[in-house]
Amino acid sequence: MAVIHVLDKHTAELIAAGEVVERPSSVVKELVENAIDAGSTAITVEITRGGVERIVVSDNGSGIEAEYIATAFIRHATSKIATEDDLAAIETLGFRGEALASISAVSRVELLTRTEADEYACLYRQEGGEELSAEAAARPVGTTVTVRDLFYNVPARMKFLKKDASEGNYVADVVLRQALAHPEIAFRFVREGKEQFQTPGDGDPMSAIYTVLARDFSKSLLPVSYEQGTLGVKGYVSAPIACRASRAMQFFYINGRCVQDRTLMAALETAYKGVMMQGKFPGCVLNLTMPAERVDVNVHPAKTEVRFANTSEIFDLVYKAVRGTVTGSNTPQKRLDLSSASTQPQKEKVQAEKPKSATPAFTPVQTRMEQPAPRREELPIKQELRPEPIPPRQTEMFAGTMLRQDPQVAYHTRRDAVSLEIEKTTEEVFTPPVKPAEPPASEQSTQNVPLREKKELRYIGEAFSTYIITESGDELVLIDKHAAHERILYEKLLAGYGKRDGQLLLEPVSVNLSKAEKNALLAEQPLLEGAGFEVEDFGGLSVLVRSVPAELPAENTALLIEEIAARLAVGSKDTLNEKTDWLLHSIACRAAIKAGDKDPAESLLALARQILDGVVPPFCPHGRPVLIRLSQKELEKQFGRRE
Repeated sequence: MAVIHVLDKHTAELIAAGEVVERPSSVVKELVENAIDAGSTAITVEITRGGVERIVVSDNGSGIEAEYIATAFIRHATSKIATEDDLAAIETLGFRGEALASISAVSRVELLTRTEADEYACLYRQEGGEELSAEAAARPVGTTVTVRDLFYNVPARMKFLKKDASEGNYVADVVLRQALAHPEIAFRFVREGKEQFQTPGDGDPMSAIYTVLARDFSKSLLPVSYEQGTLGVKGYVSAPIACRASRAMQFFYINGRCVQDRTLMAALETAYKGVMMQGKFPGCVLNLTMPAERVDVNVHPAKTEVRFANTSEIFDLVYKAVRGTVTGSNTPQKRLDLSSASTQPQKEKVQAEKPKSATPAFTPVQTRMEQPAPRREELPIKQELRPEPIPPRQTEMFAGTMLRQDPQVAYHTRRDAVSLEIEKTTEEVFTPPVKPAEPPASEQSTQNVPLREKKELRYIGEAFSTYIITESGDELVLIDKHAAHERILYEKLLAGYGKRDGQLLLEPVSVNLSKAEKNALLAEQPLLEGAGFEVEDFGGLSVLVRSVPAELPAENTALLIEEIAARLAVGSKDTLNEKTDWLLHSIACRAAIKAGDKDPAESLLALARQILDGVVPPFCPHGRPVLIRLSQKELEKQFGRRE
């Protein structure tokens, strides 16, 4: 029979600490929340070796009175609540009284604190949950907590930590989330001795967003402000045209507390249906305000999960707030009044839209959203893209790049279109399959040579700006031009993978990612270099792209890197071959000409010729067919000319 016994204090504390302290970022989260609850207006977080070696969190809050310092390290000791009734309406970030006890159980902790009433500060030390010393010291009003050698006494937990760079990114994510939730607090984050960011603490949410999430993300945001009884939603959401390839830029808060909740996520994405491309996800920084008794935050020790008293009510609240913003039905007062602006002279209009402060302006994005989209036939670009006759000898296609009528004009005018230029050389970069030696004349009669290789190909036209219509002998052949070009580019990229350098960008592109995406992307440097990318860490949650595959237009760089990073983050267990395959698929898809583009007839004919001559397989990298054949006999049957 098994013997039941009570665990010793140290073992019990290590088990309890595992629920609260998973990694260095957990320590930072708990200490920063304590600093916020103490009324701080400035918080500094410093880490060394991703926080494993050293974490320092300093604030200018109210401090801890010397007589209560030792008590603060006892499990379930807290100043936030006193009775069970307080659990029904928790308004502070911390309340469980487990943070300091759990942290000290698995590390060496120093706490330096002083209150306004104290004459001098107190320096208190614990190691492995045991008190070492308490002595007088000096510092301004506030608290500094230094955590060293995290998990030094729990080697089983230590071996499951990731690389220092990855752990540092997790810490950065925690700090930036708190900075977004509390723009009234000046946050400073120092990593390995280098300052990563510092928010102004001026109370303006956009200042914090601009500082920690970078300009590219912040400039595409739309303001949200909506109230429904005692409930409210404020913050920003991304414009439909600026949605991303993952949910990494979705930040939700309940009364200033960072949470992860599927209801909020579903409401946000449902609000974008019909205005957002499939496979894209909106970004947001949304803070929901509600009475404390209508949300239960005492669900998990990490305090990132919550339960609502009425889930459907919260879903409707977020949906209406976001839907009204992206469709313009609840237009914020600060948005540009187009009816009055349209009557001003152009010069005065530009002056009126010019921002008056350093805060990024969102008027241009909102203006584009409010104006009716021009019809395709009204676009001025239509005239520029009308093809001119091209000499027959210039209808070749080299390296999967389609040729244009003017060697001086690069086809950069369409968004997401590949740069298609006329090649002046006759050297083909794309090498077709090697043909076997011709058999003797006696054996040639038994060869099954496809007739289409000998048939003349005639260009008929283009349907829906997507499908090439050609005539080959007694067959009508329809070709999906995007799928065909994508396949050609994929074969070229596959043949040259790891054998060539990328194209150096004239101006490096900075891309902002989530912590998981950045970790996954930087961990796959050999994979990216083989395809022609040169990517490096740019501090914070950003990476810098210096070179890309030659086939990829520079303007598609940021979107493709976001897409690749998101896929790497969720596909970490994929084999190298799988990662290489979908990486080349993604590049080819981004670089290929798009359905809806207007292309010269000669270029489309050259594209059709490569497909029908068997240079590449007749299906795209995703497995979709590239062409459909309709014989003359089948057409005649459809029209009743044959039985």
